[in-house]
Amino acid sequence: MKKLILLITLVTPIVLTTGSFLYFPALWAEKPREQRNNDHLPQSPDTGTPGGESIPGGTRNPDEVEGYWSEQVFALEKQWEGLYEKYFDNNFSSLSLTPDQIADKLTQLSQQTGKRPAVVWMTSTPDYLALYIITPGKQPMGIRVPEGNQDALFNAIKQFHQQLQSPQSSAYLKPAQDLYKLMILPIEYHLRSQNIDTLILCVGPMLRSFPFAALHDGENFLIENYGITRIPGFNLTNWDYETLEDAQILAMGASEFPNDQPLPGVAAELSTITPGLWEGVTLLNEAFTLGNLKEHRQRNPYSIIHLATHAQFNPGNPSHSYIQFSDTRLNLKEMEDLNWSQPPVDLLVLSACNTALGDIDAELGFVGLALQSGVNSAVGSLWRASDLGTLGMMSEFYWQLKETSLKAEALRRAQMAMIQGNVRWREGQLETPREDISLTSEAMRVEGLDLSHPYYWSGFSLVGNPF
Repeated sequence: MKKLILLITLVTPIVLTTGSFLYFPALWAEKPREQRNNDHLPQSPDTGTPGGESIPGGTRNPDEVEGYWSEQVFALEKQWEGLYEKYFDNNFSSLSLTPDQIADKLTQLSQQTGKRPAVVWMTSTPDYLALYIITPGKQPMGIRVPEGNQDALFNAIKQFHQQLQSPQSSAYLKPAQDLYKLMILPIEYHLRSQNIDTLILCVGPMLRSFPFAALHDGENFLIENYGITRIPGFNLTNWDYETLEDAQILAMGASEFPNDQPLPGVAAELSTITPGLWEGVTLLNEAFTLGNLKEHRQRNPYSIIHLATHAQFNPGNPSHSYIQFSDTRLNLKEMEDLNWSQPPVDLLVLSACNTALGDIDAELGFVGLALQSGVNSAVGSLWRASDLGTLGMMSEFYWQLKETSLKAEALRRAQMAMIQGNVRWREGQLETPREDISLTSEAMRVEGLDLSHPYYWSGFSLVGNPF
């Protein structure tokens, strides 16, 4: 659908170094996705290096600039690798790729998938928000945003989290736009000039449990323009690419729990996935045991494991976080004992998990889920939105995954379907673009839910390999 293009003439000043300012013109209204990166780019900042930024101290020597940002990226990779190893008490294997090699790897992934990925390292210090970016085949670039210092950024994030939890309110919109200006707008020129469509986010404290999909540029949510994943570190991520086109799925879950609230939508959720859409096996309620998970994985190399159950990412060490089975809890520290790489699991989905937002340990557990378990990628929710919203989200996600076989793109399309009202609750049915799902559980038949609100979709996040 064609949209009217409006030019917004406001500019946002961002202090880069003492006495110098960069201006990033606000973006044009959304055009068709294949056109938006090529038309009306913001003007490239005049920094003395093609597409780069001046480093602290004011040098404009291209070699020094590239070397400086490479050092920053390398230092963060090493720092966060040590952080995850300490948290999980595990010595993870590392790729040890240099920034130049990361740029080459992105080129390779682009050729394999047809996508244009960029890695963005983002961390806040007492003085500024640091943004470092590598795009396919390009040298690292960096920007420091004083307005994104820890006090200002963390306060804004806490406010944003609180306002997102009120699905009848649009109060989230202003902080969503303010945070967009801090986190994304300073690098938007580089993303759009390189036709980037997939963001690989490697982020610091308070950002690991942040719902980036709900950032808003004044016209669109961030997820409408980019597929998004978050990773513990580029060198801690498995970048092998295997298509899921012929994947089989083991779908498991429970509706009732002796010591936790029920999940009345689980039976309907699992029935929308297999056997109708994906080839596989469903195990429900009493059959949802840890022993059955192990036994079925020994029988068949399922590429996708879907667990519709309570999962908690809690403060403290990994043993405090868990996945609930009908007969036991599997804590995060024990995840590696299941040997998910033999046979290899490409995607693990936890459709009803909950994270202690803003807690450093809990968010390490969430972003480190794929790393600790040994799967390539994982989908989880930062909070439990609603059974109805989860059912709509999961139903659409698996339809889209069947279509594209690319995980970040499938999640993006599913979230867009909810934003655009194509997944909605009306007249006693959950309507999706392909089918209407009738619900027998009265607990789920809640009138007046607006599933386009980011409360219902922005908490669902991909960690690990986006492809």
